Amino acid sequence: MLYCKAMNTQKWETGMKRLLSILLVLTILTIPAIALADFDYDSIPTPNMLVVDGNDTSVVFYERNADQRVFPASTTKIMTALVALENGNLDDTLTVGDEVLGTTIKFTELSSLMGIKPGETLTLRDLVYGLMLVSGNDAGEAIAKYVGGSVDGFVALMNQKAQQIGMNGTHYTNPHGVHDDDHYTTARDMAKLMAYALSIDEFVKIAETRTYTVPANSVRPTELVLLNTDRMLNAVPGDPVNTVYPYAICGKTGDTPMAGKCFVVAAEKDGARVIITMFGDKADLYNGDTITTNLARFVNAAAIFDHVFANNFATVTAAELGLQKTFSTGVVNANAADLQDGQLTMSAQIENLTIRTSNDKVNNIKANAGAITANVVLTTDAQAPITAGQTMGVVEYKLGEDVICKADLIADFAVSAASGEVSSPDETAIVTEGPDGTALIDKGRKDWSASDTLTLTFVLLAILLVALIVTFVLSERKRRYERKRRARAKQRRQQYYE
Repeated sequence: MLYCKAMNTQKWETGMKRLLSILLVLTILTIPAIALADFDYDSIPTPNMLVVDGNDTSVVFYERNADQRVFPASTTKIMTALVALENGNLDDTLTVGDEVLGTTIKFTELSSLMGIKPGETLTLRDLVYGLMLVSGNDAGEAIAKYVGGSVDGFVALMNQKAQQIGMNGTHYTNPHGVHDDDHYTTARDMAKLMAYALSIDEFVKIAETRTYTVPANSVRPTELVLLNTDRMLNAVPGDPVNTVYPYAICGKTGDTPMAGKCFVVAAEKDGARVIITMFGDKADLYNGDTITTNLARFVNAAAIFDHVFANNFATVTAAELGLQKTFSTGVVNANAADLQDGQLTMSAQIENLTIRTSNDKVNNIKANAGAITANVVLTTDAQAPITAGQTMGVVEYKLGEDVICKADLIADFAVSAASGEVSSPDETAIVTEGPDGTALIDKGRKDWSASDTLTLTFVLLAILLVALIVTFVLSERKRRYERKRRARAKQRRQQYYE
């Protein structure tokens, strides 16, 4: 009886060990699957859509009919603003005429307007704000006439700029996006346009503005208060959903019966930048609920941003890459006693430097760390006197032609002036080794980072899993052998007694 009870206990313990092993395997296999769960893009009905890395639009996170021709509606005004900024002076004053009533087509009460009247004198700055914040078609016409001499002249500049940016699927016929069958673009082209626009500081300053006031004048006795129509920047009282997104940079909406509801928007979080372009949403997505339909693009964009920031970007630190910190240069008119081996040493400020970019790029950077070079640009003349801690320039760490990060370059010590001159150093140089001859990438010891620790943890888990499987297989073989041996012994005993 005691023997049977012991045998049952042993079987129970063996069964529990098997169960724990199976649970461990399932846990290891399931965690990555949960972490990498795909976003449900199918829940968003937008027919033409693109989600890209804002710093490199060739990195695509999701696309749907991104090269199909669409009508841009008022997202056209991104290009209008850029052409105005690059070809005009925002401080110029101008008197607007009948063009603000519409040139090729007369504006109606259904048109989005800034609200200016013929005869008003305004600055070009006022008009660009009116163009971008409240999507003023009247502002677009006035800008076109002033900057381009005529609407046709301005449109020619728009198409020229589109070709320069690489918007090969785009053609403009007007500065505001009022429907014309020959006025078209693609979701991909608009992502390129937004990426270019974000490189223009004045554009971002205007497009991210929540409110702008245009002073009253002799023609219009009241001031104009312009509120940005981008709901990711501006909350509107009465909206059932708060659509303001904390990481939004700027965006531009568009809406016509032919184009549908359109949205081009960018956001940035912890150095990662994403651009979303959405075109062709129907005018009624929620059975007559026009408010929810209008807000859908902002809510959907926020959900996409959150997913991409959480799942499509990774980080790598300068320490993980082993980037060299110390560089050197000669100094003009220096006291030789202050120098080290005739050089001023400088330190790149990379202690807390973290590179955050798309997963594929981070993997590529890590795999090719040995090919990283440093382009040192001295923004301060290397001429004595120099103070300790003085900013001397910047270091651009590059992989191929791509700049992966930048860091300030600081003088390690003070250098006093002396009579006599040393030959002037180059202000720009490709540096592949430090003053002591060490390579740009340190091949020796490096500190353990969080990612190194995580990698080691997964390796140890994998080893443990293999050990459990091997133990399980060996124990099963031993158990089968014991059963066969006992069966043979029993058979021999039976034969003996017979």
